[in-house]
Formats: sequence, C-alpha cells, structure tokens
Amino acid sequence: MTENLNTLIEDIRTRSMQIAAELKTERAQHELIQVELRRIQELYQAEKAQVELLKASIEELNVSLAEAQNKVVEVPVATNGRNAEEIDALVKEIEFCIEMLKQA
Repeated sequence: MTENLNTLIEDIRTRSMQIAAELKTERAQHELIQVELRRIQELYQAEKAQVELLKASIEELNVSLAEAQNKVVEVPVATNGRNAEEIDALVKEIEFCIEMLKQA
C-alpha cells in the first residue's frame, strides 16, 4: 500500500511540475502577445492620426477647389475704339493662354 501511495504521490508531483512548466510557458507567450498587441495599437493610433490629417487636407483642398470654381474669369471686352490689330493681338494672347491651360 505504501508503494502505491508513493507512486501516486510521485505521479502527482510529476504532473504538477509539468503543469507548472506549461503555465510558465503560457505566461511568457501571453506577455509576448501583450507586447505585440500594444505595438499594433500604437501603430493603429498613428495611422488613425494620419488619416485624420489627410481628411483635413482633403477638406481644405475641396474648399479651395470650390472657391476656384466659383471665381469668374473676366475677359476684357473689345471696345469700339480698338482697331483690328489690337483685337488680333488679344485673340492670339487668349489662344496662347488657353493652350497653356490645356498643357497644365
């Protein structure tokens, strides 16, 4: 009976040491996962801040675009007193400007 009891105690001791070793391994793995989680959360927060900056920039650009679209381009109207040469020069200048805008 004593031999059975000693065997049982030794078996329990072996199992408990095995469980303790497994627990230690799991705790170490848990700590590594926690470190990785914190790193990923920091990256997420940085990316989220970058997205907010980009949204603000897009909004500013949209406002600027709307303002530019609402501006009226004034083209000088030829008065009755201008001669044909002045009108031709203005037409060429306007055509040149249009070509430059098309290239931009």
